Amino acid sequence: MNKELLAEVAKMKDNKERLMGKLLNKTYRYMSDLAGDYLKSIGYENFRVGHIVALVNIEVEGTSIKTLAACAGMTKQGMSKLVKELQEQGFVLVEKDPSDARALIVKYTEKGLQAMVDWRKCRNYIDQKFGAVLGENKLETLKDLLSELVHEYENNYAISSKNPLNHIILQAK
Repeated sequence: MNKELLAEVAKMKDNKERLMGKLLNKTYRYMSDLAGDYLKSIGYENFRVGHIVALVNIEVEGTSIKTLAACAGMTKQGMSKLVKELQEQGFVLVEKDPSDARALIVKYTEKGLQAMVDWRKCRNYIDQKFGAVLGENKLETLKDLLSELVHEYENNYAISSKNPLNHIILQAK
């Protein structure tokens, strides 16, 4: 067996707790768990944090499923499933687009608007929890750093020909 490869893999394993993907993934799971617990505590029983992906991208006047999917970086079929679940639970209503009979427009119901207000409270709760661990200054620094990475992704990588989702993202702009 190649000793150099074994040594390199062993070195990687020694540092696995600081792998960026692992840190971001576990932080996202922590945030999702906090959000899920908070939302359940205020009465959202069948509401998944994934539903927020659709709700936060709906414009006040309504948004097409195609645009929602592009904004969320997911397929139209995946977004349609989320929208259907939200519609069944009464958070959104779906209407035909008056300018395009093939398209559907997703709009908030009053329950959906309340969910957005409750989501803002949930975000504040998560910020309080993260702030208690990191301190407010570090939390703001973390948000600034992540915003820089998102900006780089959205303005350079996402529109490059290397990214297979670029056609979805470009259509939303």
